[in-house]
Amino acid sequence: MADPGKPVAPGDVEKGGSMIYNSTEEKVPLVPPVDPQAKAKKKSNIILILAGCLVVAISTTIIFVVDASKSDDDDSDEMVEDLESDLEELENNKFFTESTLAFFGGLQLSPLPTRFPEEPFILALQKIDFEEVKTDISAMLVDSQDFWPADYGTYGAFFIHLAWHCSATYRTFDGRGGCEGGRPRFEPERSMGENVNKDKAWLLLKKIKDKYGRGLSWGDLIILTANVAIHDLGGPVLGFCAGRIDVKSSYRDHILTDRGLIPIVDQPGTLPQLDPQLLGPICVNAEGTNGTNNPANSTEEIRIQFAVKGFNDTETVALVGGGHSFGKTHGACPLGFGSLPNEDPANAFEGECGTGIASDVYTSGFEGPWTTKPTEFDNEYFMNLVNFDWVQETSTGGLTQWGVVGKGGPRAPTPFQDNSTDFVDTQQIMMLTTDVAWLADSSYRQIVQKFAFDLEAFSTTFENVWYKLTTQDMGYNRCFDTGDLPPVQDFQHPLPAPPLNPPAKEDVEAAIDALFMNAGPQVEVEGWKPLMVTFAYNCAQTWRVTDHSGGCNGARIRFSPGKDWRANAGVVDEGMAILQPVKEKFGDDLTWADLIVQAGTYVLTAGNGNNKLNANVLNADVPSIPFCPGRSDDTDGLDWANLEPIVFGDFSDDLVGLKDYWRRSGLNFRDMVALEGRLRSPDQQRAMGYAGSWANDTFANSGTFSNEYFRVLTSEEWEVFELDGVFDTQTQFKAKGKNIFMKKSDLLLLEDGTQVPQDGITNDSDDLRSIVADFAFDNSLFLEHFALSWKKLMNADRMNGPTSNLCADVA
Repeated sequence: MADPGKPVAPGDVEKGGSMIYNSTEEKVPLVPPVDPQAKAKKKSNIILILAGCLVVAISTTIIFVVDASKSDDDDSDEMVEDLESDLEELENNKFFTESTLAFFGGLQLSPLPTRFPEEPFILALQKIDFEEVKTDISAMLVDSQDFWPADYGTYGAFFIHLAWHCSATYRTFDGRGGCEGGRPRFEPERSMGENVNKDKAWLLLKKIKDKYGRGLSWGDLIILTANVAIHDLGGPVLGFCAGRIDVKSSYRDHILTDRGLIPIVDQPGTLPQLDPQLLGPICVNAEGTNGTNNPANSTEEIRIQFAVKGFNDTETVALVGGGHSFGKTHGACPLGFGSLPNEDPANAFEGECGTGIASDVYTSGFEGPWTTKPTEFDNEYFMNLVNFDWVQETSTGGLTQWGVVGKGGPRAPTPFQDNSTDFVDTQQIMMLTTDVAWLADSSYRQIVQKFAFDLEAFSTTFENVWYKLTTQDMGYNRCFDTGDLPPVQDFQHPLPAPPLNPPAKEDVEAAIDALFMNAGPQVEVEGWKPLMVTFAYNCAQTWRVTDHSGGCNGARIRFSPGKDWRANAGVVDEGMAILQPVKEKFGDDLTWADLIVQAGTYVLTAGNGNNKLNANVLNADVPSIPFCPGRSDDTDGLDWANLEPIVFGDFSDDLVGLKDYWRRSGLNFRDMVALEGRLRSPDQQRAMGYAGSWANDTFANSGTFSNEYFRVLTSEEWEVFELDGVFDTQTQFKAKGKNIFMKKSDLLLLEDGTQVPQDGITNDSDDLRSIVADFAFDNSLFLEHFALSWKKLMNADRMNGPTSNLCADVA
């Protein structure tokens, strides 16, 4: 047995046995759906026939009701009442209730349409007694069901691992993933190798979901169930952030795979590229990088994958150790788990080992618990790692895992005992290659040893990182407090309170007027007007609805990394220098965030109503754009660490990337195309390394705002143009015979002539080229839509709760 106080050298992990290579991958690749088996067809046919009969019966009844209501017979009223009663009885037939259809034959079907509009989610959420929900969850966790018996008499570990997998799809570089939406119910997450048998969760949770209805979303229920399980098994829980909104389709997930999966080169140490369109993986390969079963070659992949999810080394070890403190792996035989849901939805995950349940379960192919007490939270996982030498062995599922050298390690009870005897059946504890990998890395090894000897340190770290894992996709100000919401955490990048006495909107506008009037010709010579619009747009366009981060609230554009991005070259320092006199006039009562947005908005509406700015160039046709004050100023730019724009206008841009980037904003394509027609600063374009903008300096710097951008885009003949600039050679487009320029992202708008289906979220039903044509033809249409889109973008980050926006009613 190894000395627990002695550091374990990387080479020690191989003592006691030779390395065994096994090319079996735990993950199962996604494949196109195949023809279901006969019994699945039979169930589907029954559903279709009965549903058809229902539709015909209801339609016929409605016709009779209408005809009867037109009759002058004395009995007509009685006939109508009888038929309406029959119709109601038919609609209420128990066979066709939502609860019956929802999981008929293993298929998740759409519920029948309701007769009345659904109650708003936030109102339904506010009515829920979450203490009662937690009581119901605790009872469910120990109520073992015959269709899926609970390991060790509790579903605790099952739901902890479900919440782990639901949340761990989150990735910092585009904010996608996380458990909001409850997306494991849909493809592609439903058929991911990491989610084998997780479909049983929906059946186990169904009674609770039905009881509390719309206000208890699947996303909230998944996380809350795991929190209750951790608590009931003796673990620490920091708190709960409610308000996750369920999605009604898997559309957002499919966006992640538009480019398809990038293959991993089958060489040790080779990692997948981090493509913005690539989903997952939820976990690293438990048999090590590329299935090599080499702990030393696995540590860098672990570090990269968890960094993508936003975790440092200490958080990573605590998360994995906390998850592996509970439950066991399942690999009853080498035959596998059966069919994936996208192969055979009616018979998914039936298992090829015996009954497919209880002791015959196959989930990952590995077999055994990590600790001797898999239903208790403690630090035994780390103690076992440092106290024993580990050697490779083959699981009953046919995969390579690790056991204690000489099989002399501690044993745990098996999950299902024979209650007719006092004999306690046991099995050996085990580790995965990715567990043993901690010992092969000096940083990870030190953390493991610390947690092995300090339960309090482990408990505190796990408590905090679990909350981060399950909450970081929610933003900092969208949580609904159910009674145990903790203070806003550092990872949520909270903002300070806004000023108590902000200046009146009219006073700030007057100061901007005076500033511009006193500057005289300098305004147009230096292009102040388009620069103000660019400053506000670049500040706000970082908003992404995927994890509710970014935006201009906080004015983080003033700090690194944002102010150093290429997209902000020639913007931040120049814009702040221009606005500094206005900021000094109002002091701390006027935040930079409000001033940046207000100045950009005010410039656009010059000449509208009481706006005196640019009296020589009146944009009188521009609709009023309301300004909503109340923003704060942050003290750093850390929240922008992963928000740099990915579309610059370079020739590397393409339609997939452009649309993907736009979708993150939560605005639809018509909104985003309208915003492309904003005022642009030629000097700022040159600072980015380009030759200029779509309009000459005189026109662009005048501040004239109309649909001219779209007229120029559609009427000129564009040629490829290269310029050696500050960012190497920049390739853009130049109008034939004219000294005006467009970027690749502009010309992409003309290439898109294919309509995309409505997704139920952004309603992107128009192709970009047709939107451009609409705006080029009708200036009023463009200006009206631009005003609405600008307001949306400037205020998108002003969330206040799960569904509310502080600026929603500002007109």
